[in-house]
Amino acid sequence: MKSAKTIVIVAAVLFAALSFSSVSAEREPQPTEPARAARTPVRPAPIAEEEAPRPRPVTRTPARTTPTRTPSRRTPAKTDIARRILPIDPYKETVIMLEAFMVEVKISALHSQGLPAISKGDDHVTADHIIKLMKTTDAAVLTASAKLALTHENKAKTNSRTRQSILSGEQEKQQRVYVEVGTTFTAFATIRAGQKIYLDTEFEHSSIEKGDGKTDTEVFVEREWTSSVTLQEGKPALIGAIADKETGTFLIVTAHIKD
Repeated sequence: MKSAKTIVIVAAVLFAALSFSSVSAEREPQPTEPARAARTPVRPAPIAEEEAPRPRPVTRTPARTTPTRTPSRRTPAKTDIARRILPIDPYKETVIMLEAFMVEVKISALHSQGLPAISKGDDHVTADHIIKLMKTTDAAVLTASAKLALTHENKAKTNSRTRQSILSGEQEKQQRVYVEVGTTFTAFATIRAGQKIYLDTEFEHSSIEKGDGKTDTEVFVEREWTSSVTLQEGKPALIGAIADKETGTFLIVTAHIKD
């Protein structure tokens, strides 16, 4: 019995010793090797007998260019050129001579010839009637006149005025003042077919005349006509008239085309 127990104890001691040695062997640190740097792989050099691979050529696609177009010059047709040429005016430099006459006529002289003072229905006073009275009687008197020379489609003006004194106011308080008297004649003329002349005219005349003797001894009188008329070249025309109980004032204009 004792030998069997001794064997068991010896076996237990041996097992314990073996377990301790294995534990200390596991705990003892192992020496570590130093870390090695990573090496870059080296491509083997090509063998002398073999050729190195050639790079592939790069192909480029040509850029697209839009061709520029030069605008073509268009020669205008002859018809277009003809339209731009203005017709030549045959009267461009033609000179027109105008004469204006202001005539005072006694109304009684007109009635003696069976004519109304100015106009009445088909019966009317004409320039020829006034000119005839001037030549044959003293009932028609030329009181003012003006002349103008102007070119076709142009305007001209003549002014003939002076300053004169006139008594103004009531007889007890009259005083002498100065006024402008005379004639102004303005016209625009255009020559038309058939030797006809179109006129735009303005005629002004001012004068000092005797008064009635009761309130005024002198009177300042102004007369003015504005008219548009077409005349026959060389033929006098009556373009304005003013009449009262005793006298009538008539304006006659004549136009001549100068060669």
